[in-house]
Amino acid sequence: MSISASGRASRFRGRPFAVLVAGLLLLATAPQAVAAAPSNDLVGNATALSAGVAMDFNSAEATISASDPTDCDGSHGQFPGPYFASVWFSYTARSAGQLHLTAETMQNVADDFLAISFVYQQTASGLSLVDCTAFGNDATWYAKSGQTFLIAELGLSSTVTDDPDFSDKGGHGTIVITRTANEAHYSFVEHFTDNGCDPATNVVDTVGGLFRLNPRHGDPTPYLFDNYESHTLFTNPENGKWFRIDHNGLYRDLHITNVEGTIYTFVSQETGRPFTLTAMDGTRIFFDRGRLLTTFQVDTQGDDDLSNDEFIEGSWQLLAENGDHPAFFFDGDFCEIVHDLLS
Repeated sequence: MSISASGRASRFRGRPFAVLVAGLLLLATAPQAVAAAPSNDLVGNATALSAGVAMDFNSAEATISASDPTDCDGSHGQFPGPYFASVWFSYTARSAGQLHLTAETMQNVADDFLAISFVYQQTASGLSLVDCTAFGNDATWYAKSGQTFLIAELGLSSTVTDDPDFSDKGGHGTIVITRTANEAHYSFVEHFTDNGCDPATNVVDTVGGLFRLNPRHGDPTPYLFDNYESHTLFTNPENGKWFRIDHNGLYRDLHITNVEGTIYTFVSQETGRPFTLTAMDGTRIFFDRGRLLTTFQVDTQGDDDLSNDEFIEGSWQLLAENGDHPAFFFDGDFCEIVHDLLS
């Protein structure tokens, strides 16, 4: 059994989970050009956002100021600094309602980077933190009419991501604030006994996230957005030994193309830390992080109900892998790991 199939986010429980650019050298006799920081490098020069209008940015040359955030303990967990290359945006709510921030920084371009989002409300006494999120650096909050919010996008440290290729820097991203009624937060806790391996284990599974289906114009097939987090504790009741599996990532459909009839080709990506297996002594047996770009075909039955979708066998392909995903490609026996860690 593939260990990667045991808990990854997917469109539904049957679907698969989801250049180095050479620098040009200036002539030795020419003066070295100094790259300018972006105009919204400082919070006082935040770029205004409009609802539903996506804006591209590039923070590669941005700097860090003394007033920029230095730590995060938000709805997705703790993501300590240092941070890199801050850029700032602002948004003023025109009416009361739920707001959703999407900040996509892994888009298969040369300047991809792993980012963290900070959302602050502007108050008479200064900035008040609403939320900070990373590895799926989206946020959702309730706003009243006339309230102004400041949003910072910063690069994560490689000490947090363990992925230096996409860390310790800024880069290209796309940011948008929307008001959506078709999203839902989910959470649940399960307690059960798993007798599938030797030894049998007591399992506590804590799951939560934000799920959204974005409709397509003129077509019932929706785009799925799933910002998920789960923590599963396996314990041997005979000796108290345990290990933990954590999932923290973002699944998103990027492109959906009709092939014929009700059969569609999907291109999707998964980013963040979708799978971490940690032993009782703190050793990380598996640690997946970064980005996976995949494609597959599905018969959607012509509706927006994901539960009746049928995966087309043999259609799944890996298009790109950034970072390291040992659990995703693991084809060994999960029960051997259970036996080794808990016996």
